[in-house]
Amino acid sequence: MEIISKKPLYTNSIEELFMGEGFEMAISIDCEGTNYDKNLENNVKNLERFLQKATDKDITTILFITPYFADMLHKLDLVDKIKYKYKVIFGLHIHPDNFPSDIALQCPFIRPDEEYFASYSYEEQKKMISLSMNYLEERGVSPIQIFRGGCFSMNTDTANILLEITDIRYESHNPYREQYDVEKGLLNSIPVYALNRDEEIRLEFFTTEKLEAMLSDAIMNNSKVMGITHSYMLDPNDFHYERDGIKDDIHQRLDSLINVIENHKIHKVK
Repeated sequence: MEIISKKPLYTNSIEELFMGEGFEMAISIDCEGTNYDKNLENNVKNLERFLQKATDKDITTILFITPYFADMLHKLDLVDKIKYKYKVIFGLHIHPDNFPSDIALQCPFIRPDEEYFASYSYEEQKKMISLSMNYLEERGVSPIQIFRGGCFSMNTDTANILLEITDIRYESHNPYREQYDVEKGLLNSIPVYALNRDEEIRLEFFTTEKLEAMLSDAIMNNSKVMGITHSYMLDPNDFHYERDGIKDDIHQRLDSLINVIENHKIHKVK
């Protein structure tokens, strides 16, 4: 049986992310529930493989966690292991149409066909955030340092609620998406690296070659790169790969992006 240290091996503070000069990279994973992730347990069981690979290369992974995903982490006894062993930051992720019954029963206003968080009123959003934060923290998922709405849905109400009832002071979205409408200056923004609405450094998008080219350009421009992927891609045998014709799983794609970074370092030294 593996003994888990109660002392983190890494600082894992959002305040220290992207504080250096020049190019830096982190990866974010939207850790979904049963709406997108039909293979939840197997995908969670493949999470450590990804975290270890990133940690070994000094890349921080931000886990944007839904209540369903937190519940599975807890059931598999992985929360402390992830918290103390890897370069990981916990974030909150909400899909209002996909809550466990413990939360859903307390939110009778939820519309089953409404997936955008920002479509709800201030008080409704406040209730969902409060219940979700409590749900994650009860399962050991803490501290929660950053927020991302499902489908990048967030508005100014969301930012004000986070300031009012949580310690979250950061958010991460693709600002080109129409679902994102937030007054600037309320929260610190660490946006997904995106050229426009649809071109992101997202590990399951495009070909591996295009992702490599996008990252190479970002390195040349000394950009801060927040990559993105999703928990339903963690199991290399997940049905999404065959269904969507995706070649190379996200573990292989992470390897490829790491190679791009390493090659640039070698050329810079020369």
